[in-house]
Amino acid sequence: MRLPILSAALAAICLTVPATAQKVQVFGGDTQRADSSLVLFGADMMAGINITHGQPIWKDEYSGMFDKLKGKTHRLGKNLWTTFMTSTPISIGGTKVRPGSYVVALKCDDAGKFSLAMLNANKAMRQGILPFVPNTWKPDVVTPLKLNLNSSKESVSKMLMTLRSNKKDPMTGSFTLAWGPHTLTADLKIMVAAKKMKKKAEHDGEHGDEKGEHGGK
Repeated sequence: MRLPILSAALAAICLTVPATAQKVQVFGGDTQRADSSLVLFGADMMAGINITHGQPIWKDEYSGMFDKLKGKTHRLGKNLWTTFMTSTPISIGGTKVRPGSYVVALKCDDAGKFSLAMLNANKAMRQGILPFVPNTWKPDVVTPLKLNLNSSKESVSKMLMTLRSNKKDPMTGSFTLAWGPHTLTADLKIMVAAKKMKKKAEHDGEHGDEKGEHGGK
């Protein structure tokens, strides 16, 4: 929920300077990022899901900025992209996400409803798309989130995104983004198709036919 005002201003300044006079500025460095994963194993399935992100610090004045977020797609997290990977089809908030690696931003529509805006990571890197400048890209998938105002018992200082599975049904679970006193949540569903295994009877039958053919010779 961070507005890229400073980044936009810096970009505007750079555009007014002749290319030959521009100097390369270096930012970044070593940082710690939050990471949440789900890894599932079963008799006929295996799946891995992960989200990794930087952790901006909450400020109380952010609670009064929700209207400013409407109708825009914003950087999510801190520093470089929030990244999301899944090895299996899943759904977040009822929207299907195909297997792959994605970079993720936060979308807020004109009505103030939030979503994860996900773009294929390879596509983003090939096109040089970074989260610091105003959004000019179209997401590959948009997964709706539910805004829960003042729902946290204790204010979450560092933004935290988590993936959780249900104990009774591990193929279902939840995604939660907690920051300050608010959360954004969505139901998570893991859609792993069982491996197509040949029945032993069919396997034996095939080998039986082969034996019969060789025996006739």
